[in-house]
Amino acid sequence: MTKISSEQAIQVALKCYQSKHYKQTTKILQRLVQHGVQDDRIYLLMGNVHYCLSQYQLATQAYLNGIQMDTNSAVLHANLGNAYVQQGLYDNAIDSYVRAITINPDFPEVRINLIYVYSSAQQMENAIRMCGQVLDNRCNSSSLEVALKSEYTRHNPSPIYPLLIDMYNKLHVDGDLDSKESSQEVYSGKSIVPWISTIKELIASTDSHTLLDYGSGKGLQYQNLLLEDKNKSRYRGLQDYWKLDEVYCYDPAYPPYQRFPEKQYDAVISMDVLEHCPQEDIKWIVDEIFSLAEKFVFINAACYPAARLLPNGENAHCTVRPGVWWEKILQSVMFNYPDVMYCFLVEYFYLDVVKKKRIFQILSNFDGVAGRVQLDSPIMSILEKKWLRVN
Repeated sequence: MTKISSEQAIQVALKCYQSKHYKQTTKILQRLVQHGVQDDRIYLLMGNVHYCLSQYQLATQAYLNGIQMDTNSAVLHANLGNAYVQQGLYDNAIDSYVRAITINPDFPEVRINLIYVYSSAQQMENAIRMCGQVLDNRCNSSSLEVALKSEYTRHNPSPIYPLLIDMYNKLHVDGDLDSKESSQEVYSGKSIVPWISTIKELIASTDSHTLLDYGSGKGLQYQNLLLEDKNKSRYRGLQDYWKLDEVYCYDPAYPPYQRFPEKQYDAVISMDVLEHCPQEDIKWIVDEIFSLAEKFVFINAACYPAARLLPNGENAHCTVRPGVWWEKILQSVMFNYPDVMYCFLVEYFYLDVVKKKRIFQILSNFDGVAGRVQLDSPIMSILEKKWLRVN
């Protein structure tokens, strides 16, 4: 074959592969090899064909052959990592992925794959670190400085803050037409469900008797949630289950709960709230949450785009930041509240080859808090009249 004809053959093989005509692709590639054509793209395509046919050992060998021709091919190293993952060879996969992003740092797909592999290999610190790197690459490097130096307050918030409150109020009243959620379903308060046992543990350990839910949504979690523990004991709502004397709901976007708290509470929780707030307002909001707590604060913030868009077309999660960003925010606030314990969960989200998964980074001054944080099964709707099993 001439150089031109071999190039044409590779392009034909590529088109066959893209059309999922794997047998024809293989014939063309094998003929190129028989004619002594030396091109790493041949082995890349050959490996991809084997991978698509679930022939992972053959795919591995093809990628390795290609790497012998071009040791600096980030794609070959990345695909080799994918083949190793399918064989459960996580250490090999990690090595291949790391090599790929060393060659090409601007390779977000590989970083996301590393999150999955680190998690599967139980290397959670590395998984969280990689989540942070993915977010760091997506957010403006000056965002932390903007948040820390912001002088906005509750009485003088950023210009976008009241606009967001109006949009969330509209969602509460009208529902979400795009997702076909009724007004009753939108921001009902169900995001608290996975954490009810953890919060119960923190309430008991701090001997708390009153609780403020900051950004509670409609607060239906305190009205319609029926609970049953492992001893078959039943509770009519979270206040009963948590054994609290008082629960106060506050949400500036929901008219029935817009009245700002007039006192401190033993515990203040804020679930999936901060990511909905402008970064210019984050510092004063976090400070406000801590100022309302006497004993402890429990916060969960999602670090990924929301499924919902706001009426203005923008994503509902307007402040998506890594754990190190939130840690700096906490440090800027905490010195004012030395007696308040806190547990801040930074929630990362990613897709593996099977399903959605979440990883949580814990920022806390509680002793041994990692052993107390447990994710309850998030499978129920709090609007249904069913008994929910809890630990």
